[in-house]
Parts: sequence; C-alpha cells; structure tokens
Amino acid sequence: MTTLSMPAAFHTLQAATAAAAPGSVVLGVDTHKDVHVGAVLDHLGGLLDTGEFPATAAGYGPTS
Repeated sequence: MTTLSMPAAFHTLQAATAAAAPGSVVLGVDTHKDVHVGAVLDHLGGLLDTGEFPATAAGYGPTS
C-alpha cells in the first residue's frame, strides 16, 4: 500500500483501538467521491499501513 498523510479522523480511529483485543487490528476508511483512504492500526493505536483507492469499479476490485 502507499503511505499517505491521514486527516484528523485518524485520531478518532486511534481512539477506537482502545477496545481492540491484543493482536487484533482496526481498519478505518475515509470515503470520498473520487477516492477512499484506508488506515490499519494495531491494538495499541499504532499506524500499520494506509492506502488510497479510486472510488471506481476498478478501485473496488482488489477489495472484493
């Protein structure tokens, strides 16, 4: 995945990891008209990876 700068919503996603069990991950997606940006955090709120995907049939392909 491509590493990207995340918006302020990252902090909300990071707070959601407080209830995550050790060893689990949390995925958050920021959806927009043209692109969707996803972030994966570990159970401690650490950023593992991010990715940007076009909001088109081709962009949805790898996720289905």
